[in-house]
Amino acid sequence: MEIDPSDFTESLRKITYKTNTTFLSLIPDNGIPTRFKYRGTINQDKFTIKRRLDFFDFDVIHAIINGKISEESNKTFITAEFAPPFSQLFSLFFVFFISTFISLDLIKESSNFIFAVLPFTITMILYFKLKHSLKKDKDDVERELYFILKKNNQFKNII
Repeated sequence: MEIDPSDFTESLRKITYKTNTTFLSLIPDNGIPTRFKYRGTINQDKFTIKRRLDFFDFDVIHAIINGKISEESNKTFITAEFAPPFSQLFSLFFVFFISTFISLDLIKESSNFIFAVLPFTITMILYFKLKHSLKKDKDDVERELYFILKKNNQFKNII
């Protein structure tokens, strides 16, 4: 990106509500003003943000984005790592183990082995839902970075 790192961090701060990095606070996501699209912390060389939930977003879990900002040869480089929240990973493993125990118990009672497919089916559904949410968050962040770059370059040409 051809943007000054300080301009980038300032533009990112304008759309980010400052909260702690655990993302647990007394203010729920729908209590944050709508001009903020993200919540988290932003420093000069790194940021940790998470897309805030809108009012009617049910059953949506957004990824935690850890990014680093660096400058080399008059260009700003941003590296971002998208990670699902711990609660989503925990629920994936928890559901797998619980459904495995339930299906093993059902197989013991009846000799119907169709129940052996149940844990894998549920786990695959949760996995693809997790994968889809990470891809959607990646696309949203890329779009937001493009708009930040376009907005700053637009004003730079006028001045």
